[in-house]
Amino acid sequence: MKNLKGNKKILIPVLSLVIGIVLVMLPLFMGDYVIHVMNQIGIIIILVSSLNLIVGYTGQLSFAHVGLFAVGAYTSAILTTAYGLSFWMALPLGALAAAMIGFLIGLPSLRFQTHFFAIVTLAFAEIIRLAIYNGGSLTGGPNGIYSIPFPNDILGLDFTQRGNFYYIIWVAAAVTVLSIYLITRSRVGREMIAIRENETFAKFIGIDTWKVKIISFTISAFFAGFAGGLYAHYNSFISPFSFEVSESVTYLLMVIIGGMGTILGPILGAIFLLILPELLRSINDYRMIIYGAMLVLTIMFLPGGFVGLYRNMKSRLLERKPALKSLKIKPEIRKVEEEN
Repeated sequence: MKNLKGNKKILIPVLSLVIGIVLVMLPLFMGDYVIHVMNQIGIIIILVSSLNLIVGYTGQLSFAHVGLFAVGAYTSAILTTAYGLSFWMALPLGALAAAMIGFLIGLPSLRFQTHFFAIVTLAFAEIIRLAIYNGGSLTGGPNGIYSIPFPNDILGLDFTQRGNFYYIIWVAAAVTVLSIYLITRSRVGREMIAIRENETFAKFIGIDTWKVKIISFTISAFFAGFAGGLYAHYNSFISPFSFEVSESVTYLLMVIIGGMGTILGPILGAIFLLILPELLRSINDYRMIIYGAMLVLTIMFLPGGFVGLYRNMKSRLLERKPALKSLKIKPEIRKVEEEN
């Protein structure tokens, strides 16, 4: 057992280093289209990892993240196009704006439980989209905002090129995932998990459940807005149609199918569900039907997602090993049996 733990401690850093080297070298060998898909995956990993904080770790089913994603995108876009701020200033301000809106949404919403909370957050997401749609010249209305500037050059890197913007996105994704990992390992993170498992018992042992939930919702909103700012500046165009409420189902499915309440789950879910449409372009009109069916099937037959499936397979293998060892006949016993 000690050897297994020691090997695990060595394996994880080595594996992380290998993955990091592969991600750094990828733009040098892949074409623009592959890099574009990778950039979209990186942005959505930030978004669904933040959604996992409130859904997977705190146990609150939220549909508001697509609206918070839009708040970050529009705030950063407006600050750069209308007020001349640089990308490096507008991006964190957009994230803070999303965190503030998330806090205000959470104040009334988190008073509700289960499906009532989900319905209220769904309503707020639609309110944000309609506010953007009817925002006039400030938000561009249904036409959206064009010519959103790219980041200023750093160290000679031209970020108008997708291969260079790739590094901003994936560094941001790595920082987000690491931040969420540290949050979930903190005292607040343990309190989130306690609320998810049994909110009544969490109250009984003295946890201020509403306070923990509002902290979780606000932090997740911050990272959703952060993802939105990256999305706006990378694509250089946004419109209300990029943030429709139906997209909430897709983001939620990424968390569920990957594995709720795990760090790796949303990453796997985002990769799978962003690559899948590329493979099913011929039936793109049926995308939401396919996603809905996948959501139902995942909940019914694979509640733990990809990560849960891996853990189940691993536990079964470990259970089989002692049984296999017990079936082996010791050499001394075999020798006696042969003599007889």
